[in-house]
Amino acid sequence: MFSTGLGPIADSVFAGTTMLIAIPTGVKIFNWIATLWGGQIRFTTSLLFAVGFIAMFVIGGLSGVTHASAPSDLQQTDTYYVVAHIHYVLFGGTILGLFSGIYYWWPKMTGRFLSEGMGKVHFWLTLIGMNLAFFPMHFSGLLGMPRRIYTYPAELGVTRFNQLSTIGAFIIGIATLVFFWNLLRTRWRPSNAPANPWGGATLEWAIPSPPPVYNFTVIPTIASRLPLWQTERHGPMTPLPDRPPVPIHVPGGSWWPMITAFGLPIIAIGALAHLIPIVLAGAAVVIVGIYRWAFEPFEM
Repeated sequence: MFSTGLGPIADSVFAGTTMLIAIPTGVKIFNWIATLWGGQIRFTTSLLFAVGFIAMFVIGGLSGVTHASAPSDLQQTDTYYVVAHIHYVLFGGTILGLFSGIYYWWPKMTGRFLSEGMGKVHFWLTLIGMNLAFFPMHFSGLLGMPRRIYTYPAELGVTRFNQLSTIGAFIIGIATLVFFWNLLRTRWRPSNAPANPWGGATLEWAIPSPPPVYNFTVIPTIASRLPLWQTERHGPMTPLPDRPPVPIHVPGGSWWPMITAFGLPIIAIGALAHLIPIVLAGAAVVIVGIYRWAFEPFEM
């Protein structure tokens, strides 16, 4: 925004708000670190991805704070420095976190464990590939390489940085193939995950893996925030019965939520193309979908 000519007052506002972003971000980072500090750490694949997410997010946050300075931001605007920053935030701060969640929740969702060995290979390849792909972009951006181009002059002096980024991108691709193979191989593995494979303390670990369609056989009664753990004041929660004492009715599936969601991109496409009939058609799909969804019979 500093390069759009908004004036000193608007530039000051953008500079201040960009710096202020670091405050809640820093609070969350120290919160995550303190959570690790107070826990009994086991370096599973899920935790490795979680720690990697924190580290990469810190790098992305630090490079983002540099945008709060108008002189440096003018140099960085529309260069590969911005590409590096946003990928450390979105890839390091989102994709690594998603991978951590997948490795953590996969046993609960499917009843099968992902391979820890393949998971660690996936983690290290992803971490190395990500840094090799995106960290050199800081330097190529500061040297003046603009983004959204397909070629660049050799005199710019960024060829080596781009070669390193290309190698890193291929490493990320290889790591992702390892991940997908790890997912696929669980289809042929036995369903042997216990209800609480990680020793968790909250209610989602009180039901089998994968959970039955009705979740809990009875409504659990809890007396503490950590119902599955022994605490100073409370014992662990009484185990739930294996089978429901009375039949549990579960409504059948419905296509109307998907139909409703399908209408939203139709509206967006029509609006982008300035075609009012398409917008109205998408709105009709959404309205009909919501109506039929709301009045769908409960007994199915």
